[in-house]
Amino acid sequence: MTANATASFLDIRKSDSERLRVTISEYRGRSFIDLRVWYVTESGEFKPGRAGITLRPDQIPEITQGLLLASRAIDPKGAN
Repeated sequence: MTANATASFLDIRKSDSERLRVTISEYRGRSFIDLRVWYVTESGEFKPGRAGITLRPDQIPEITQGLLLASRAIDPKGAN
């Protein structure tokens, strides 16, 4: 899949050379939400890596619910 990111909504540092980013991308005229690990190149620029997933917008409520349930299972007092 070749997609061009159109907006970034989250950028979390995983390490000095990796970041987790949530972006909206477009492919063949449809919008998708992309959660992907970006890596730093030798020139210092971040590029999207293969590690990640691309979701349809209608999948987000179920994914969000699953993440909240997993978070509460790990720490019942820490998740809202």
